[in-house]
Amino acid sequence: MDVRDNEYFEAREKDVKMEDITSDEDNADILERLRDNDPDFTHTSIRDEYTDESDFVVREGDDLGWLGYFVGRSIELEYLNISDLPDNLNIDSFLRRLGHNRSIQSVQISIDLGEESFQTLVPFLRNNNNLRDLTFTCFNIGLQCARNIAS
Repeated sequence: MDVRDNEYFEAREKDVKMEDITSDEDNADILERLRDNDPDFTHTSIRDEYTDESDFVVREGDDLGWLGYFVGRSIELEYLNISDLPDNLNIDSFLRRLGHNRSIQSVQISIDLGEESFQTLVPFLRNNNNLRDLTFTCFNIGLQCARNIAS
């Protein structure tokens, strides 16, 4: 479990080297565009294979805490797709920081994150007044998990 808080990231944001927190140049470009609040970068997908220039492809060496931090503080990102993640990936570090985002209008989740990870989404769902669309596809979320998210 990742115990770093936002103060950790804030203190290191200006000095962090993208090559130290991600696996390749494409992912580094996405992190930089999120960090810089690029107005032309309004959507991204987190996945396990590259299909588009906005895809953050999770590989060994990718720090999802930093991805979550930059997504969480983005004021331009409007659409987020979470799909096809490698097995046994601890995405909670990303999801905790996602809770700080207020610009995302649409989220599509195409992978079962597990009930505990879905609980981590609750602050994002409660605090983001711009969210208009939340879609779960390709898996059965289950009645109790759906109730927990809705409450």
